[in-house]
Amino acid sequence: MSNNYNNTKIKAMLQNINNQIKDSQLFVLSSKYKIRVNIPMTIIIYFLLWLFGIAIGGFINEITLNALPSQFTLNDNVCITLRKLIISGTQIIIFILWVRFVEKRPIKSIGFQTNRRLKSYCTGILVGFTSITVITIILIFIGQVTLEVNKVTLTSFLPIIGILSLGWIVQSASEEISIRGWLIPTLGTSRSPYFAIAMTSIIFGILHLFSSGVTILSFLNLTLSGIFFAGYAIYAENIIGVCGLHFAWNFALANIYGFSVSGFTANGETIF
Repeated sequence: MSNNYNNTKIKAMLQNINNQIKDSQLFVLSSKYKIRVNIPMTIIIYFLLWLFGIAIGGFINEITLNALPSQFTLNDNVCITLRKLIISGTQIIIFILWVRFVEKRPIKSIGFQTNRRLKSYCTGILVGFTSITVITIILIFIGQVTLEVNKVTLTSFLPIIGILSLGWIVQSASEEISIRGWLIPTLGTSRSPYFAIAMTSIIFGILHLFSSGVTILSFLNLTLSGIFFAGYAIYAENIIGVCGLHFAWNFALANIYGFSVSGFTANGETIF
């Protein structure tokens, strides 16, 4: 009797949380305009749009680089940023075109429904930077990493920060728009928010399986970070804040503390 009562209580609690999550504007606006397709087709559409963006963006990037005069050379920081801008920017455009002209719904319905965009973005930056900084301090304290200052002056690094930041801003936005802005609400209104969060977090990990440094642990961590990002977006009821969080997360990892990002180490200059 006691076990049955406890199970019923847990199920009721989970259902209550599920209903509260569904009341988030992230799901409410999407459900009004959603095209009725099944879950497998939704995931297929997502991967097709994502891969199409990579293919077209990569093609445009190559054309752009080949079109430059032979005497005109770009340093590594500019090349890294240019690649992010073109490929990730193309992915953003493709998802926006899909939402606007295929699903025929306003762009704000994929997570842009807030009047405090700057505040939300800056708060996300603070959360992302603090998260990585705390993790780094813990790793230093337990002796897993050492921190050395790079031989670069802050004044010479400031212009580089601006260039590299621009690339991360667009790159992080492309993942948030496609996963937290489009895929989570679409799956959530078809099945449940729990299913949407779990499925998209696994997909978030899968997207990074092709990097050179991938391990079982890195896949697990990426999946967990996907849950964290999803929870932040749902709590904030928009993706503006999580775009800022994701940007600061990647930038702090790569260009402040000198870690790899999802296995990729070619991320430009670092402070440490």
